[in-house]
Amino acid sequence: MPRSQEQYDEIRKQKKQLILDTALELFAENGFHATSMSQVAKKADVSKGLAYNYFESKQEILDEIIKTGFDSIYSHFDLNHDGILTRDEFEHFIRKSIHVISENRRFYKLYTALIMQSDLTDTVVEKYSDQSKNIMMMLSQFIASLGSKDPEGDMMVISSLLKGISMVIITAPDFFPVKQLEDKVTEACFRLIST
Repeated sequence: MPRSQEQYDEIRKQKKQLILDTALELFAENGFHATSMSQVAKKADVSKGLAYNYFESKQEILDEIIKTGFDSIYSHFDLNHDGILTRDEFEHFIRKSIHVISENRRFYKLYTALIMQSDLTDTVVEKYSDQSKNIMMMLSQFIASLGSKDPEGDMMVISSLLKGISMVIITAPDFFPVKQLEDKVTEACFRLIST
């Protein structure tokens, strides 16, 4: 019996995801520049031609991986999409960010390695600058609404705290229980911006 269009679409979706997952693993372990499209195809057990059928280049794979990673964090920001961050949304964002990082350590290991490479940092920053600006603006407004005397400075501290937590989760995942991290970081953020 011939396959239906839905079955073909599902097979394509699965193959594409397999290539993305394999590339993420290889990029995180070996580095982006040190990993070839041939290595990705071989490890995914697909032909190189099929890999190129799904992605024009290794850079396109990386872009898709980074977009998925960013979306997994930013989807928890401003849940009702009204452009105003509430106390509950901020807490949800902090907690979910820590949880997402914990559940996707391989991606965040790759992301951390990428931002240390200046040639790739510019590409990543450029692609997400508009989204980042909107998020930073909402975050700054939220911090100011809680009475912070230095919203920009507090935002820098919160951002640095979250980046530091991601490093702890990536390098020593069992050092602190995730739930305890969520609680303590959330408390620290509110203490910082409420004083």
